[in-house]
Amino acid sequence: MADKEQIAKLIKKLSERMGTPESEIQSAVNNSNYGKLLSKMDAKQAAQVEAMLNDEQAAKQFLSSPQAKAIIKRLMG
Repeated sequence: MADKEQIAKLIKKLSERMGTPESEIQSAVNNSNYGKLLSKMDAKQAAQVEAMLNDEQAAKQFLSSPQAKAIIKRLMG
């Protein structure tokens, strides 16, 4: 699992890219409440992300994929 510094960097990058305050993203992560963040996405993409987040196995599979690892690496700088 990523350490707190890496998570903070990822939240900062997401904040910049989404135009959403870091505190809002942090709150969504802490409370597992992604609805407000997902509402800023395309409806089809948001539905796919929400389905994945609700399925622990699917989330683990996605996060272990080479594509996800590349995206995370790119976001982390």
